[in-house]
Parts: sequence; C-alpha cells; structure tokens
Amino acid sequence: MNNLVLAQRKYNYLEEQAEDKKQKQYKEIKNKKNKEIKAIHKLQMIFSLIVIASLCIGIIFGYVKLTELKYKINGLNKEIKQLEAHIENLRVEVEGIKRSDIIEKKAKEELGMQFVKKEQMVYLNINSDNIVNRSNEEKKEANKNMNDTSLLTSVKGKINKILALLD
Repeated sequence: MNNLVLAQRKYNYLEEQAEDKKQKQYKEIKNKKNKEIKAIHKLQMIFSLIVIASLCIGIIFGYVKLTELKYKINGLNKEIKQLEAHIENLRVEVEGIKRSDIIEKKAKEELGMQFVKKEQMVYLNINSDNIVNRSNEEKKEANKNMNDTSLLTSVKGKINKILALLD
C-alpha cells in the first residue's frame, strides 16, 4: 500500500509538474505575443505621430504661403490705388490743358496773340482749274530738280548718317 501511495504521489507530482510546464509555456507564449503586440503597437504609434506631425507642418506651411500671397495682394492693391490716383491727376491736368479758355489766356498773355479783326481778314478767290495746272507744272519742275540733286542729296544723306553714327 505504501507503494501505491508513493506511486499515487509520484503520479500527482508528475501531473503537477506537467501542468506547471504547460502553464509556464503558455505564459511564455503569451508574453512573447504581448511583446510582439506591444512592438507593433509602438510602431503604429510612432508612424501615427509622424503622420500627424507632417500634417501639422504642412498646414503651417500652407498658412505661411497664404499669408505671403495676401501680403503681395495687398501691396498690389495699394499700387493699383496709387496708379489710379496718378491717372486721375493726369486726366485733370489734360482737361486743364484742353480747355479753350486756358489756351486762349496763354496765347494772349505768353505769346502776345490777339483775335483777328475784320480789316485784317483777307478772302481769296481760287479757281480750281488753275490750281490743277499749277500743281502739275510744279510737280514736273520738282521732278527735274530732284533728278539733278538726287545724287548730291544721297551723298549728303550718307555723310550725315556716318556723322550721326560717330557721335
């Protein structure tokens, strides 16, 4: 009976050891899986942080670019307003120059001009046939003079061009 009790105890002891080994192996496998999961989880967290940081930096750069463009737009708007004011000033100046009363005043005061009196006016009576004949004669005479002086004129023109280039 002693042997039986001893065998029973030995069997129970072996069973406990086998069960302890199974539990240790199970815990080791579970720990390995947890470590693998934790490593994967850490990588996911790092990747997520990198993505979020990149997005934040991208947004900041977008706002910087937007601010620069707004600054340029404001500068161009100011320049447009200045140019419009300058154009308006030039229009006012042109209107002042175009006004007939101002032109008349300058002609009288600065140039000493005056209005024409009736006794200063001369009327000419022109016959159109005489004008046509005279203009034809004048053209013929001008052509004759041109032929004579064309050589001299061309030489003179060339010399003037050379002198202009030397200046």
